Amino acid sequence: MSSKHQVTLPVRELRSAGFKPGDSVRVEAEGSGRIVLTKVDELLDRYSGSIDSKGKLGEQVAGLRDEWR
Repeated sequence: MSSKHQVTLPVRELRSAGFKPGDSVRVEAEGSGRIVLTKVDELLDRYSGSIDSKGKLGEQVAGLRDEWR
């Protein structure tokens, strides 16, 4: 899936962008010498509800949960 690596970034800029310690981020290359960090929560908010499964997806998730009980 993904690997975790540590990097050091300027705290002032991170705070200015609304990042907090422990935030999960998506890292994307945007051309040579440039990366973009996006909070995972913002990605979820952006795409939430964009798949209309007529309730079938929720039923499938509930079924999977029941298997673990």
